[in-house]
Amino acid sequence: MIEDLSSAPGWFAVLVAGQAIFLAAIAVFDIRHRRVPNIAIYPAIGLAAVLAFLRPDGPWVGFLAAGAGAGLFFVFLGVVSRSGMGMGDAKLATFIGLVAGWPGVLVATLVAFGVGAVAGLALVATGRLGRRDAIPFAPALTVGALVAAVAGRDVVRILWPGLV
Repeated sequence: MIEDLSSAPGWFAVLVAGQAIFLAAIAVFDIRHRRVPNIAIYPAIGLAAVLAFLRPDGPWVGFLAAGAGAGLFFVFLGVVSRSGMGMGDAKLATFIGLVAGWPGVLVATLVAFGVGAVAGLALVATGRLGRRDAIPFAPALTVGALVAAVAGRDVVRILWPGLV
């Protein structure tokens, strides 16, 4: 989390900045093309999994479990919603879980669904999308990941006292 950067090694700050830039690029790509490109997300997942073992801000198992849990949750949502949630979103959620860890992934997911709902309602209300049209979810996931990075522990302390 960004709140830990003051005591982290310099390479970690560069890593966090790179993750934010990557997430923003994926969000823009999803808005334009309505998909998360495998050529970008698979290497990012692999790199995040390897870096989980080197992170100074928590135990590696928390990052790996958060990535696996987020990915499985979004795959479940994709299957249950009959393609309402794409597998690209599941892969992106896996990446976010790997970089946010526990409980950051919980904050990222909660914020993403809130942002996605508000954005969807606004797009339908303004007539830019129909009620049944799909909206790209990577931008909402990106906002959730950034909120988790900036204020994840504070949000957890407010919403779920005692979890952190």
